[in-house]
Amino acid sequence: MGARSKKVLQLVSGWEAVELVLKCLVFGIWQLVQIFVKRLWKGHRRKSSKSCPPVELTVVSSIGTHCYIKIMGVKYHYVETGPKSGQTILILGDAPDNSNLWSPTWTNVVRKLSEAGYHIITLDLRGTGGSEGGGRSDLSPPRAIEELSGLMEALGVSENNPAVVIGFGIGGMLSWYLAHCHGRMINKFAVIGAPHPNLYWQYPPSAFCNRVLHFIQWPNFPEQWLAEGELQDGEGRWASSRACDWTGPLNYVRGAAWWRIRPNHRIQSTALLIGARDSAAQLVTSAQHCLTSTLRMVNKPDPSDSELANIILDFLIIKEKPMDGEPRTLVGRMLGAVAGRGRELTAKLVLPPAQA
Repeated sequence: MGARSKKVLQLVSGWEAVELVLKCLVFGIWQLVQIFVKRLWKGHRRKSSKSCPPVELTVVSSIGTHCYIKIMGVKYHYVETGPKSGQTILILGDAPDNSNLWSPTWTNVVRKLSEAGYHIITLDLRGTGGSEGGGRSDLSPPRAIEELSGLMEALGVSENNPAVVIGFGIGGMLSWYLAHCHGRMINKFAVIGAPHPNLYWQYPPSAFCNRVLHFIQWPNFPEQWLAEGELQDGEGRWASSRACDWTGPLNYVRGAAWWRIRPNHRIQSTALLIGARDSAAQLVTSAQHCLTSTLRMVNKPDPSDSELANIILDFLIIKEKPMDGEPRTLVGRMLGAVAGRGRELTAKLVLPPAQA
């Protein structure tokens, strides 16, 4: 663990750790009983892994160049788009799959950012796509952040050449850790559908974690349960996943349960926090860990949502402002005055310090 991470990350210990272990045992056993009863009631037929193709995070070749890199002895796969001379944008997807990351809507976002001169790196998290997997300790926050920061350095990111980080779900959770531990390497970061890590038990780090966080701490059983389609949504998401496709993502979640950000540590990088329309409380509480943040709520915090795509583009691509003296319409002047007043009022608002 880097020196910076040691100052920021805190391991759950003492009675809190004992209480966590006991809860994981009790709730895990209860979840297993529910699964067993449900199988007896409805009957159960194990899904054949032969009939389900491997889940791949990056499947589109037309959007960029597929690359591999070894960081700390671990092989990572990513898709590179745009000129290497541009500012780097690191995109961390959700898991186990995120085929929506290559939906027409998000692909269009990547192309527009590329045309604007950005150098986009769409990374497969460990255990997803073409990246190497890892055990629980390998994917704990200290190790994961050390590898991701090493990846950024290998791609030319530094304090003098900071990057932009965009994270969805579990990738958003890792974006929080990165911004806290290596904030000087990040100019802006956007987190979609991922509360601050210190809110881990109050607001789950990813949608599939709802109501099963304690059970997820168990080995093997959660992978089988998720692969059998217990949490498929109306669109059949994760329908083709296998147990091995869940191991990497779940190990990220398992590791995060034992690590917190030091109380009152605030992120200096400009943040964009996006959540569902019913997640206002989660967004406001998460924003207390940032010095500068913008909160946005959308119908579906997902790469396929065109509303989300426009918000991301507006956040990253700075639009040119009219030059002084440039004639504007009456409506334009009125809107400018209202916007200016809004900025003045916003500047007076100071978020309270983050709670432990």
